[in-house]
Amino acid sequence: MKDHVRRGQRARATGQWTEAHAAYKAAFDAADPESTTERERAEIAGELGLCELALGKYRDAAEHLAWSLEQREALPAALQKRFEEGQRKATPHVAKLRLSVDPPDAEVIIDTKSIGRIARVYTLFVEPGLHTVRARAPGREDAFHTLRTVAKAEHEISLHCPRASVSSAREDAPGSSSETPGAMSSPAAAQARPPSPWASWPGTARIGGIVVTTATAAAGAVFLLRAHVVHGDLRERDVTLRAQGWTSHTCREATPPAACAGIRDQVNQRDLFATLGKVSLATSAVFGVATAASFFTEVAFFGGGSKAAGLRIVPVTTSERAGVLVGGAW
Repeated sequence: MKDHVRRGQRARATGQWTEAHAAYKAAFDAADPESTTERERAEIAGELGLCELALGKYRDAAEHLAWSLEQREALPAALQKRFEEGQRKATPHVAKLRLSVDPPDAEVIIDTKSIGRIARVYTLFVEPGLHTVRARAPGREDAFHTLRTVAKAEHEISLHCPRASVSSAREDAPGSSSETPGAMSSPAAAQARPPSPWASWPGTARIGGIVVTTATAAAGAVFLLRAHVVHGDLRERDVTLRAQGWTSHTCREATPPAACAGIRDQVNQRDLFATLGKVSLATSAVFGVATAASFFTEVAFFGGGSKAAGLRIVPVTTSERAGVLVGGAW
């Protein structure tokens, strides 16, 4: 550990913050409470936080500097001042989250990162934006909470993991099996199974929405392709007629040539196919959005769907990725 600290000091003195961060991070991971003092661990955490601050890793910097200053009594006054100044620079870029969890041994996961089982109350730092907090514990149902954090603000949330039902506990138990080979399922067991999101009339409507979306999108593509072909024919015909001395006013004369009638028919045909194509694509978009929204509005936002299914769909957005978190049985 001391070798990592010396390497970090040399890199920090020359302004090589990436190398210094790697060295102090290795020292922080290697610090053993049995072989190091409280001051050494607090100093390493503070120096690591200052390196992260220099590299723009404000969340990590705020976290390590706060952890270091929790042991401020063990630090010299000069180090306390340096670390407090670093914390004042890091906190305006992050949000503070006070999280209470029940039971206290529940594992806490923020977005996709587990912060382990530590205490009943957590004080954490997160980047501004949308975050999903999840708590899970053996023999209990998972608890979810989604919030949008704001820089410089402090947010408080509490998560309670309710006790799982007997059937859920059996399903979650290691080595358990929902069915015995060769045995037939009883009617009660069949009714206990969570219904599919495609079941009953909402599922039929969704299937119909997918069919209509696909059909109208295909029709729109065909209409637009046909309009493009007719437009190409008109351009080729225009080049040929201009080579023969035609102008843009030829078909506007008092006695236009007979070919003008065919040109007008082609123009009307092109415009008709283009309009039909745009309308079909717009209709496809409407049905597609409505079909996709039916899953979210029923299950996630308006609390619809079967309670037994326990299906949750939560949007997740961080600085590195975006998507949805889907949990439950369906």
